[in-house]
Amino acid sequence: MTMQPTRILALLLAAAVTAIILVPSAIILFESVLSPERTLSLDAYHTVLGARVVRQATWRTFEIAFAVTALCILAGYPLAFAIAGSGPRLRGALIACVIFPFLLSAVVRAFGWNIVIGETGLINKVLLGLGLVATPLQLLHTEIAIILGEAHLLCPYMVLSLLAVIGRIDPNLEAAAQSLGASPPGVFFRVMVPMTLPGLLAGTLLVFALAMTAFATPWLLGGTRSPVLTSLLYRYAFVSFDLPRALAIAGILLILGIGFLLLHRAIARRDAMTGEHAA
Repeated sequence: MTMQPTRILALLLAAAVTAIILVPSAIILFESVLSPERTLSLDAYHTVLGARVVRQATWRTFEIAFAVTALCILAGYPLAFAIAGSGPRLRGALIACVIFPFLLSAVVRAFGWNIVIGETGLINKVLLGLGLVATPLQLLHTEIAIILGEAHLLCPYMVLSLLAVIGRIDPNLEAAAQSLGASPPGVFFRVMVPMTLPGLLAGTLLVFALAMTAFATPWLLGGTRSPVLTSLLYRYAFVSFDLPRALAIAGILLILGIGFLLLHRAIARRDAMTGEHAA
């Protein structure tokens, strides 16, 4: 009995994912609960979670990830609907503009934001020129800088996720809802948002996970004033060479990521069951 080529390819891909992603993740979790004497111990977690700087960095990581996700949703919906409703030529140009930031590294974009929001940057020059502020605003090395930089970096993921779903929606549904007396906000929230929920969930998963584990943008735009978990991980691993604490923070990031993934899957499954009952 011969196996089908598609099944062989699926098994190879599953093996590759296991070898590249799951095995290293399992090793990180296992090493994080080992003491220097190679016995099971949670001392590193107790030490890390007992440190105020780590608790603040954990909260800041969540805060930034939620803010970036919300900002990407607010910017992603109008962009996705504008692209979907445009003509073929304009749609191609707009999609190219959305994808273009992927051609630049996160480091280059972070330095670009340095020019925009620095003390001598464009924003402060405009505010000073208009007389709205007397001294330059301290925007760099703050949470606002990290949120702006990561939203610019991750918004294309949200737009493309929404666009993939919006393209399959019948354009006559919006006109039908309006003909039945629905207001434009009602059409959007009661018709379009539920139908685009799969794309919204996919985009939210990508943006939140990438924002929570980002390193270059928080490091370059946040600096030491606004440390997040990834910057603390770098500091423990490569500055103070405290491997147990570095592994504990890596384990915390991994556990938080798995928890968000399980929550996302539960919401998606509940939405699918709701849709089946409604049908």
